[in-house]
Amino acid sequence: MRAIETVHAEPRDSDDSPCYRVNFWEQPRPGYGWNLDAFVLVEVQDISDALRWVEEHANGRLFELFVEMDCEPEKPFGAPRKASLVRLLGNNPNAG
Repeated sequence: MRAIETVHAEPRDSDDSPCYRVNFWEQPRPGYGWNLDAFVLVEVQDISDALRWVEEHANGRLFELFVEMDCEPEKPFGAPRKASLVRLLGNNPNAG
């Protein structure tokens, strides 16, 4: 990692209450596939609130935390969300 000093600049866009996505991963037994429980967090004040929610609901499971680039409206359970994501924390255990 490298850190490059920069001057302050005003962002092109800003969202004071972005939507966060959480994937919880659990492997029922060694050698089995990973089960996924996915959630959208809305009306979140900041990343601290999102992390607190994740910690309260992880129950020992691995997790990934993302922020949505554009918040989508709430949809029924079966309707997939398509917003681009930025990974903030965690990894997909199925990758690699």
